[in-house]
Amino acid sequence: MTKDLNSNASDSESGEFKIHYHLNGGVHRMDATVRNRAEGELLALLKEVGVVLGLPVQVETHAYGEGGLVEYLDLIFQNKEQIAAVMALLSPLLGAPFYIDKIKQSKQQTALNELNLQKIKLEIKEKEDSATLREAEKVKRVESKNKVFELETPPTADEIAQALLTRKRVARRRSNYYEALLVDSKIEAVGFAPSHDKDVMELRVARGNFSSYVIARSDLEPLIYERISLEIVSPVLRSGAIKWRGIFDKKVVSFELLDQAFRSEVASQKVQFQNGTTLVCDFEVHQREDDIGDIEIAGYAVTKVYEVNTPLALQQRREEQLPLQLPEPPASGEESA
Repeated sequence: MTKDLNSNASDSESGEFKIHYHLNGGVHRMDATVRNRAEGELLALLKEVGVVLGLPVQVETHAYGEGGLVEYLDLIFQNKEQIAAVMALLSPLLGAPFYIDKIKQSKQQTALNELNLQKIKLEIKEKEDSATLREAEKVKRVESKNKVFELETPPTADEIAQALLTRKRVARRRSNYYEALLVDSKIEAVGFAPSHDKDVMELRVARGNFSSYVIARSDLEPLIYERISLEIVSPVLRSGAIKWRGIFDKKVVSFELLDQAFRSEVASQKVQFQNGTTLVCDFEVHQREDDIGDIEIAGYAVTKVYEVNTPLALQQRREEQLPLQLPEPPASGEESA
């Protein structure tokens, strides 16, 4: 259900949020590891939302309830003007089935999502300014002069939730949450509501839909460096899965040597290594997404070796390339002896 973000906020400076785990057979307990992991991802998601919207959020928890199993959270904000904006969007953020990879969106949709995020941040700021002015003036209503533009059509909670899910960290945290819930087969559904009231309507997600909220890790192309000079720190002189070590980008890294022809030459002792030996080679840096959607290094590999250079060989090569030194001709006017 779409809820307008202009709905009235409570006089309190905290907002209520309820997570209801519906369990098979009406039991009142679930796997503690699953619950702790899911709760950790949910708290991380709330933190990411606060970062995107520029709102510091503190979360407190109440005693758990039964009836399946219920978690009661209080989200504490700096002021009440922030409550309505955030509390309205949490249920659709967690329960609405939309997620479109930013790469696959049209430029127009991407721009609209960013505009909606700017609008909601501005709306919160304007409400805060108005509250401050009302407090200062008491009687006389004074409009803020700091408005950037009028919000002709305030974004709905669904639109803000959709815009937030274009941020990889937000989408990944929601994905991790449902991935954790899939582990416990007793969980048949999870419900979300912006109130602790027992009879409040929940936005419910059935277990059969959990997997549709899980985002597959992106396949990232490796970074490829062709014919670079790689200094060897620790060669592997025998066959096996032991990794070599070398200096790349001014640091020592472990890498796989995938050039089988060169590995055979090393194993048969046709290649000699000494301190300072370098390989002229093709080098790959493998990447992957981590649990929060950031890119991390997964490993390194040498795929092709072109040359092996030792310090002695390089010195000899430089000497061979020095220009031939011819005797200087006699000075003008000098006679030969």
